Amino acid sequence: MIILLTNDDGYQAEGLTTLEMVLAQAGHEVWVCAPSDQRSAQSHAMSLKGKLRFIRYDARHYHCSGTPADCILYGLHGGALPVRPDVVVSGINHGYNASTDILYSGTVGAASEAALRGVPAIAISARCDRQSGKYPFVEAASFLAAHLEAFVPLCSNEVLININVPPSPNGSWCVGQIGQLEYFDLVERGSTNRSTSYDASSTKIGLAYGDADSDANGVSIGDEMILSLKTETPPELRHSDLATDYRLLGEGCISVSPLVVHPVVDAATAALLSAMAKGV
Repeated sequence: MIILLTNDDGYQAEGLTTLEMVLAQAGHEVWVCAPSDQRSAQSHAMSLKGKLRFIRYDARHYHCSGTPADCILYGLHGGALPVRPDVVVSGINHGYNASTDILYSGTVGAASEAALRGVPAIAISARCDRQSGKYPFVEAASFLAAHLEAFVPLCSNEVLININVPPSPNGSWCVGQIGQLEYFDLVERGSTNRSTSYDASSTKIGLAYGDADSDANGVSIGDEMILSLKTETPPELRHSDLATDYRLLGEGCISVSPLVVHPVVDAATAALLSAMAKGV
């Protein structure tokens, strides 16, 4: 099987190189096209302006200056890669892409782009053990290699398969539903001494919002703020009683979820809106 690997952690990431090694040892022809550097949480972002760089750094190996989805869009549809793979595998991501994580995931975004382009696609992610810091990359790659022939026919331009592997897999795998996660990220805020002068009278808005020296946060016009995200506490499921991917992972199971690529219309809300439109 001809396999194209990509990810959002960059072409030198351990998860990707381990996956390549295991799949090549299983007899597959493996190609790589991954971002030149870390592009996590890019979701399905694509570069629609400017130019991208594709660098061939080895036989069947390329890295791209764009996003994970760019690697697929420009690599396959744009013809940067001289190959048409049987399947695109995105990963192995360093960290879960389960439940709400899926919305932000560049790993899943690349797989979604492949599916939209008519290529079967699989996303695979794994979380490290919080004590040792070790990722189960070999276990995750071996699981995919063992099930690849069975999983690929289930993929289409409407469905991709999303796999998540816990730090210490218990030997079983289950189909995981999608849950809703509660995040506990902290936004750290700082400031610099830099300030930009603005002449409010020269703008279309002018002083429409008042002429106070500073806002409720104590920020004056032209001040520069520095914000960063800090994550110390893992997310939690809002409804832990459901058989979600995140709960299964907590029990030591590998989670396999078939994801619908296109957004789904909520039937109940659609019925209400239709009644409104008809004046009912």
